[in-house]
Amino acid sequence: MNSQLARHVLDQLQLAGVREIVVCPGGRNAPFVELLAGLSFRATWHFEERSAAFFALGRARALGEPVAVCTTSGTAAGELLPAAMEGFYSGTPLILLTADRPRRFRASGAPQAAEQKNLFEPYTVGSFDLEGSERLDLSGFEVAAPLHVNVCFEEPGAEPTPPPAPGSQKWIDAPAKALTGFLGASRAPLVILGALLPEERNPVERFLLELGAPVYAEAPSGLRESVTLGSLSLAIGDRLFARTAAAGYPVDSVVRIGGVPTHRIWRDLEDRQAMLPVMSVSRFGFSGLGRASKLGLGSVAEILGMTSIARVKVDTTGLAANDHVLASRLQGLLGQEPRSEPGLFRALSRRIEPGAGVYLGNSLPIREWDLAATREQRGYEVTASRGLNGIDGQVSTFLGACRAGRANWALLGDLTALYDQSGPWVLGQMPGIQATIAVINNSGGRIFERMFGRPEFLNAHGLAFESWAEMWGMQYQLCHSVEEISSLGQGVRVVELRPDAESTARFWNGYEELLA
Repeated sequence: MNSQLARHVLDQLQLAGVREIVVCPGGRNAPFVELLAGLSFRATWHFEERSAAFFALGRARALGEPVAVCTTSGTAAGELLPAAMEGFYSGTPLILLTADRPRRFRASGAPQAAEQKNLFEPYTVGSFDLEGSERLDLSGFEVAAPLHVNVCFEEPGAEPTPPPAPGSQKWIDAPAKALTGFLGASRAPLVILGALLPEERNPVERFLLELGAPVYAEAPSGLRESVTLGSLSLAIGDRLFARTAAAGYPVDSVVRIGGVPTHRIWRDLEDRQAMLPVMSVSRFGFSGLGRASKLGLGSVAEILGMTSIARVKVDTTGLAANDHVLASRLQGLLGQEPRSEPGLFRALSRRIEPGAGVYLGNSLPIREWDLAATREQRGYEVTASRGLNGIDGQVSTFLGACRAGRANWALLGDLTALYDQSGPWVLGQMPGIQATIAVINNSGGRIFERMFGRPEFLNAHGLAFESWAEMWGMQYQLCHSVEEISSLGQGVRVVELRPDAESTARFWNGYEELLA
């Protein structure tokens, strides 16, 4: 269905006179990317949507005909707004082609699910929102100014089987009472911890110890390294639902505490585990799911403190033992491949000064830190911008979050750093800051390497970051291992880390075998 809808939209663009498309490839707009190679459009590829939109604007002026710019979902779509505004007031025929998650995700706060319908409405001559078998008719449509076509696709690489039914995302009255009833009806709950405030962590720990359920804690929760949680805390999140069942703990419900999780576990609740009951307890008013679930909104500490806990009724020792074995094998694999990307993250997590602020950028860094970072208690304050999971503005957000009197580290991918090249402008106004921007330069968007076989998704490049550092007066180091990183006094530096591609490939192959 995705490819049929994408082909229909591209056919309609041709009817509207479009011959050129500027494409910023991503997971959500993959149906367009995969079709373009076989069609007669001239495609220009770009990794950064704001610049891509202005390039398309320039092409439309040069050609005197409509040119499209195609993006994935979330903040990527929002980056088109400045060009849309210019195109509206200059009468330029720019077509804004944005991929989107299905409509059932709207207002849910699920990853990369923004309210994209009519996103550019004041600055367009038309706005269309399509899903499934719905059709677009642009025959005879005169594009005299920006036109927005928003296309909702199901999960990349898989058609819905069937799609989960939409559900109410209304908040629950008396959330503690609702959570009491939810846990009372569960024999084997699983708890997933998203981002937590520092003052929420101790109450959450106490609650989890009393509950006795297995816990997967993401880094921004601050409880990933908790010694208190002991064997309740699971180190390996991949294929977790299958592993729990095989280990004698068949999960029958999920409780999320804190922000919307980023791990694939959460995405599984949309399709593979769509029948599992889910309840969220959070200060954020988003369920994070495009299907029916319960949401207890308010003070996490107060809700948990008022909940009557029914301790889990299934023995967790088999699951804990399975997780321990996998975690031990993972450490062995990381030791064998120290120059792989995950190997570098393990070494970085041991190298960063205790008590440092650690900012994890989009998109591999947050995943690889969760997988490979040390579980020693080193007092890190780990943060990330995962409200909408956008890749943009990460350097600036990190610098804004830096605090004097401590070490501050950002772990960013190369494309993430390139998105925000002007971020260091503020450094002259930040005296006394000690900060390291660690750029993991794998020469492109390698997160898509295992998802799609087409080179267009990689945004491959041969760029280095020394000139960028020099331009903004930042210190610079090029390193192929974490051991090469020197100590930093006051100031800001860029550490460009180059992982070994073959070592990384061997690691991921070994990791797949480990999970098999």
